[in-house]
This record gives sequence, structure tokens and C-alpha cells, in this order.
Amino acid sequence: MPQSSALELVSLSKHYGSAVAVDSIDQKIPSGTYTCLLGPSGCGKSSTLRMVAGHEGATSGDIVLGGRNITDLAPAQRGTAMMF
Repeated sequence: MPQSSALELVSLSKHYGSAVAVDSIDQKIPSGTYTCLLGPSGCGKSSTLRMVAGHEGATSGDIVLGGRNITDLAPAQRGTAMMF
């Protein structure tokens, strides 16, 4: 039985002026799994997480959580949290 995606990033991008921080990510993260973002400094890990949490807006693309598009929702309406 296929597992549903708890979180789906659909062509998600983030630009800071002419600098591209996140370039069209397509990722499905299934329910009940753990996922780790690894990479060197400046590769877009924190920007991606900040977009999912709603602390930064996406330049383009969608964030789908539990089958609901949360891309344009305020952080408090998303049902997400971010801890450092």
C-alpha cells in the first residue's frame, strides 16, 4: 500500500535578489519517516525549512502539508514549528 506524503515540496524556489538560494526543489516526504537535509553552508537548507515554517515566502512553487497547500498561510496557521 503506497504511503501518503506528509510534506511535499513542488518546484519550490527562493531567490534573494539575483542570488538563487533554493532552485526548484521537488520532494515528497512520506508520513512516519525521518528526513535530514545535509549540505554545505549556503546551499539552502535553512531557507527551505524557513519556507516550510512560513518564516520566509517562497519565490515560486508550493508547499503541501497533509494534502493541503500551505504556501500562502501565515506561520501560525500552518501547523508547523521550527526549533534551533
